[in-house]
Amino acid sequence: MIDFRRSNIISFLSIAILTSFTNSAMSSSSSKPIYNLRRYQPSDKQGIKDLFTANIVEEWGTIYHNGKYINNARRYIVSVVNDKDSDMNNIETTYFINGGYFYVLTCRYTSDGEDGKDKCEVLVGTCGLQRISDTEAELRRVCISKDHRSKGWGSKMVSLLLDRVQTHEEMANVNKVVVSTIEHSVDGIDFYKTKHGFVDTIDKETGQPKTVKAHGTPINEVFMECKIDR
Repeated sequence: MIDFRRSNIISFLSIAILTSFTNSAMSSSSSKPIYNLRRYQPSDKQGIKDLFTANIVEEWGTIYHNGKYINNARRYIVSVVNDKDSDMNNIETTYFINGGYFYVLTCRYTSDGEDGKDKCEVLVGTCGLQRISDTEAELRRVCISKDHRSKGWGSKMVSLLLDRVQTHEEMANVNKVVVSTIEHSVDGIDFYKTKHGFVDTIDKETGQPKTVKAHGTPINEVFMECKIDR
């Protein structure tokens, strides 16, 4: 049974606030950011959870709906982070099979001061590709920390994974990549459609764009897909 105890929720929200504060403080200094896009490694697990937590709190609690669904966000965070079977606790076996992959983006800062020492490296982005059937793959956990957006890294990761579908031997049968996001993420929807050629997934029963209610809220999760030409 999932544990929704108050201590866990406070802990996760504290991480989100601390992560956001740390990134803001580092990016506002006179340091120069140095980014590194690379393959996931086991030591990244906590950083991925922290980024996920901060992103959900931001989207559900501080940007949209005036925090109306923050309790839903808390339950969702705990259910994903604490679930031993969730993808976040099984990156290797969820993504690195049948041609899938998982990228992480890190950032460190080189000081302009006299010492010239590097500051700590922080995980600021993720993007995963999961094989979900013989002919389909799904983009998941596409996220960039708010202080590192609009620099092209999200688009770079998505492009690399779409290229992987087209070129990797194990992905030869895949003819469609799907992705989902929440309906109020207008920029995110435009990002997939305008920059990467995704279109609405059409519900076969209704003939309308496919949506489902997200995690017990009235918020719609929308679905998109991209055909792979070979």
